[in-house]
Amino acid sequence: MTTAAIDIVILGRPYKVACPVGQEAALHRAASMLNERIRNFKDSGKSASTEQIAIMLALNVCHELELEKDKNNQYADAMDKRIKMLQHTIEDALASKVG
Repeated sequence: MTTAAIDIVILGRPYKVACPVGQEAALHRAASMLNERIRNFKDSGKSASTEQIAIMLALNVCHELELEKDKNNQYADAMDKRIKMLQHTIEDALASKVG
């Protein structure tokens, strides 16, 4: 996979990061989201070091990811059941038409 070096700014500090070609806009959006979360955390009045902020935000993002995975798995399970039900309905319809 081809990558490109792009510049992002987190906490006012520039970073050059490798990014898959075509995903640059998504990475810039992620950097903007992270900066917004950092601002919100700081605006909440909580005092913390940059490292503590990074750890808390990383934990929050990981938690949100796990929740989304759970939702995705539940949706996939529901769709699998629905597909099996539809297959059974089609098989029954074909069997009754033949018989």
